[in-house]
Parts: sequence; structure tokens; C-alpha cells
Amino acid sequence: MTRGADVHPFYQRGLRWDQVSDLAFVWVKVSDGGAPYTRAEGGVVYRPDTHVAGAKSRGIPVGGYHYAQLTLGPEAQADLLLAEVRRLGATGVAPMLDLEAPFRPDSAARAFGTAFCRRVAAAGLRPAVYMSASFAAALRPDQWDVPDLVIVIARYGARPEAPGAGRYPGRYDVHQYTSSGSLPGSAGAVDFDESYTGNQLDPEGDMPFSNDDFVRMMWGNTFDAAGNRNYAQFIKDMDAKITALGSSLDAVTKLITDSPANPVDSERLAAALEGKLVAELVPAVTEAVTQAAGAETADEVRRMLVGRLGAPA
Repeated sequence: MTRGADVHPFYQRGLRWDQVSDLAFVWVKVSDGGAPYTRAEGGVVYRPDTHVAGAKSRGIPVGGYHYAQLTLGPEAQADLLLAEVRRLGATGVAPMLDLEAPFRPDSAARAFGTAFCRRVAAAGLRPAVYMSASFAAALRPDQWDVPDLVIVIARYGARPEAPGAGRYPGRYDVHQYTSSGSLPGSAGAVDFDESYTGNQLDPEGDMPFSNDDFVRMMWGNTFDAAGNRNYAQFIKDMDAKITALGSSLDAVTKLITDSPANPVDSERLAAALEGKLVAELVPAVTEAVTQAAGAETADEVRRMLVGRLGAPA
């Protein structure tokens, strides 16, 4: 179990990051409704940049959160959060949707939250959603059709599943257990969290390879928007990328097996890595190429991938 915090650019202004030493992760408010978050008071403009830079200066993984409003659709608000965390380099913790008032715990909130989190996942980052235990009891985020969703539940004074008003019996990863915490120099009290799984960290680390990933990796080297490109050039480009992938696998295998702390047989490790790649990478690539260039080209690419990765077709 590790402790983290949610911090606000204005309400936690003045925070002395140079004196912070006991946080394992931080979420910073970076956007609200239809705009990046800023607040001007007394001639000073408060932005999330200060807290993000402060957390990074202490080596603390940091991510951003978005306060949902009724102004825009879920995809547009998710895109805003994604743009801000990328601008700030705040991708060490899962981008989080803060779902509370003006929403009510009803089907509209559930639809909004599901669409928002799917949008984040489609961009290659594991999404997180924050809500009160009473909201969660009604919306049941543990039952949303969002793979790898990080669930953050606020309930002060008791665990989310403990008996009493607002009890939430479902799965969760992080418990926000107080809004009365203290950090050096902060203008206001701080929300503290306890993580029970660590799933909020490294949100890019184990996201499954998708068709969108393939497009980002290959587009511009293979086909134009209509799916047209010289086939020979496509094969040349693909072959170069597979060769690079094979070299990376060899380097990872060597790094692990050469370490005295990891007495792993290199052949078994290589086989495991190759098998996982074939199982997850090949179907995604085949489907993407089928859509872009047809089944015949996709079948050629599939055979090439399987052959180069060293697994049976």
C-alpha cells in the first residue's frame, strides 16, 4: 500500500515540493470542462505546470485529472485531458476523470464516464475514474466495459466497502481516504490517497497493441489515406521495422539473462517473448493491413511477421 495525493493548482498553491518526501504518486488538476485549467488571483495566474514540475523534481510519478462538466461531450473532454497530460509530460500516472457534480449518479453519468474512459484507452493510456463511494455504488464503475480501468473511490473515515452510508462493494484500486491532509507550504488541506494495486502507475506500460497503435507506427511509410502505396516499398518498410523489433527482443533477452539477479534460461525467455508477440501483435497488424490494403496483402504480412518472430504459423 502506497500513499499519493490529488493537488489543485490554486487550492494547494505555495506547496514546497523541495520538502515533499513521502508521496508515491500525484494527480494534478489540469483541465476542467472545455478548457485547460488556470486561475488568476491577485495578479498571479495559477497553472498545473508548477505542480507537475515540482512532482517531477522529486522523482514522483505524476498524472493529470479532468473535472467533468456538462458543457462538452465525453470524447471532447477526454481529448482535452490527453492534450494537457502530453503537453506537460504528466503520463506517469493514469489520466483520471473526476466524475461528480454537476453530474448525478444516473445512466447519463455512466454513459459519459464509459465513453470518456474508452477514449483515453483508445489513445494508448490506461484510464482512471474518480468518484465518491455513493456515486460508485450507483454507477458501478467495476462493471463498465472499459479494459484495465483504474478505479479511485473517495470515502473519508472508512474503506469504500465498509458498512454504512454510501458503501461501495465493488472493485477499486485507490482509496481517497481524507481531504484533510497536510503538505509543506500548501495553502489548503490536501486530498490523500492509498493505492492497493499500483495499477495507476505506468499507464502506457502494458496497454494491449491495437489497430490504432499500428496506424501510428506505420502510417506514412506504407499507405496513403485511401490505402494506396507501392507494395514493394511497403514490404521493405515492414521488413525494416520487424528487423528492429527482433534486435530489441535480443537486447532485452541479453540484458535479463546476463544479470546474476535473474538466472533465466535465454531460450525459454526468448520463446516466451516471441509467443506473446505473435499472440498479440500479429492479429492486430493483420486486421489493420486488411482494412488498409486487402486480405491478400495482409496474409503476406502475417506470414512474414510469424516467420521473422520465429513461431509456427
